[in-house]
Amino acid sequence: MIVSLLDITFPTIGLLAKMCDEPIAVCRGRDKAMRAMPEAEIIVTSGASAYLDEEMLDAAKNLRLVLSTSAGVEKIPIEALRRRGIPLCNTRGAHALSIAEYVLGAMLCFSYRLPFFIRNQDKALWQNVYGIETLEGKTLCVVGAGSIGSLIGKKARALGMRVVGLKRTPEPLEGFDEVLPVSALLDTLGKADFVVLITPLTPETYHLFNDAAFSRMKPSAVFINVSRGDTVDEAALIRALERQAIAGAVLDVFHTEPLPKDSPLWSMPNVLITPHNSALTQDAFKKSAEILCENIRRFRKGEPLVNLIEDGKLY
Repeated sequence: MIVSLLDITFPTIGLLAKMCDEPIAVCRGRDKAMRAMPEAEIIVTSGASAYLDEEMLDAAKNLRLVLSTSAGVEKIPIEALRRRGIPLCNTRGAHALSIAEYVLGAMLCFSYRLPFFIRNQDKALWQNVYGIETLEGKTLCVVGAGSIGSLIGKKARALGMRVVGLKRTPEPLEGFDEVLPVSALLDTLGKADFVVLITPLTPETYHLFNDAAFSRMKPSAVFINVSRGDTVDEAALIRALERQAIAGAVLDVFHTEPLPKDSPLWSMPNVLITPHNSALTQDAFKKSAEILCENIRRFRKGEPLVNLIEDGKLY
């Protein structure tokens, strides 16, 4: 039996239910999920907000595969799955186009001062701004030169930007003028007009952006986070914004989600906040469902799985 820990109202699950050749038991809440565990062969969940735990795995005596609707799987008990010999697959690649377009939109939004004009529109205020700069000729630093980062780079270069990627194991990649090791982060930040963070959350990337990192950025630079909230020391980011060490930030992910109402980020005029929705597009939902469906088909036929999470990785 296929058990989904995500509600049918989540678009990926709704699409999967239509694509899949077998029924999916949708469990609303942990109690119902626990009752379904003894018959579960395949569990579909989110790697970003999973409530799958050891107790549920102990009850899932027939479990043979776990599928994540997200690329990041940091909330899934990976070591517990490995001890039981249960493979885990994600939907890596499904969200690349959506996140890449979000990042381009974020850069254009700040370059053309759109938040400023939107606030003025709310006040019926006609106030011009001179000296707006185009993206052409600017430098973009992509921290996390994977499949999503590569697509961001290709689209940014199409607009005439120079793109530098940072990767744990650097190699020449399409979409980048240069790819450097992550150890070059601090030296690279001072050359960038825009910095986008797109790394998975791992012990190595926890608070990767801190006081030291923000202090190396240009005062005119914009920081964009589409990775995970805990890759950034949020207090350090707030300090950098308050003292105008950076020009602004576009934030789709946060340490606590939803972002608490008392967070000073809400009232900062140089911050654009979105509710972790950079990948919540129809394109991404469809591609995720297709990957999930393909892995279910492969599992049933005994064929090699796609996007299998390797030992020691969280993505």
